[in-house]
Amino acid sequence: MTKSTLVSRRTLVAGAAITGATLIAGAPAFAAGTTPIAKLWADAETLRGQLAVHRDAIAAAAANGGIPGWMRLGGEANKIAEARYGKLIAILKAEPKNAQDLAIIAKVTQDNDIAEGGRAWASARLAEAAASLAA
Repeated sequence: MTKSTLVSRRTLVAGAAITGATLIAGAPAFAAGTTPIAKLWADAETLRGQLAVHRDAIAAAAANGGIPGWMRLGGEANKIAEARYGKLIAILKAEPKNAQDLAIIAKVTQDNDIAEGGRAWASARLAEAAASLAA
């Protein structure tokens, strides 16, 4: 390989990294796009807005630690957040069509509900069930 080929590959990789970082930084500003992932993201962001009225209850429930607060709640807050969580999971399972989709997927992987979501919730439920049997 020639030196110019290596430089071209390095430039390409660096350019892709910069482009990806730029897209990720701008992910919250994505408009409702035409791909399934972009549409799911728009829905998830709409649901996030609907959760704003439940922010205090969610924060209080999250104070126990370990899992997102909405997972400890019932009612409307849980219903909205569960729908949002479903959208996030659907995004992770979907096939990206373009760089914007990839940036959305990257943003979803950083979402607190994904990072501290299902597995932590299942573990918390197990601990609660074990504690109830021990009592």
